[in-house]
Amino acid sequence: MRPLSLWGNKSSLRTAFTTIAAGAALMGITLTAAAADQTDTSIILKNPGSLKWEKTIPELGDRSPEYAILHSDPNTKLTTLMFRTPIPVHIPAHTHDLAETHVILVGGTHTFDSKGVRYNIENGGFFRAPGGVVHEAWPPAGSQTLNILESGWAVNWLREGPTVADADKYPPKEPQGN
Repeated sequence: MRPLSLWGNKSSLRTAFTTIAAGAALMGITLTAAAADQTDTSIILKNPGSLKWEKTIPELGDRSPEYAILHSDPNTKLTTLMFRTPIPVHIPAHTHDLAETHVILVGGTHTFDSKGVRYNIENGGFFRAPGGVVHEAWPPAGSQTLNILESGWAVNWLREGPTVADADKYPPKEPQGN
């Protein structure tokens, strides 16, 4: 199986960066006082070939969803990651201490459930869950997202994180009502 690549050509690269810029604009990203006080002014550049992909369900081998950390701020803990899912997968119910944001880059409609409410986010769409909000997700096969975690790469699972049993799962017909 050939790995999913958002970076296949100039057109898809342009679309990806346009989507990321639009998502950032939608989020109203501003510098916080902590971020403004940072003394590190280094530019960070990560091209696709330099990303280090980690499997989220290693037992699935090449079928496992993967993430790559783009940046993690040691002072604010704000972490930016990229996720890709070669298969449909269920991300079980969880929370984060602070807000989590998703920008759907490619791969079709992502489904999120929170408090019994269903959210369907299409390519180029934006989703933000405030800290402490219980939610679960069903990214489709071939998806890639940009995720921003305000409390760092930390997940508070209500039961357990994704396992082999969550592979090839689609959202239920009705929201689950956490």
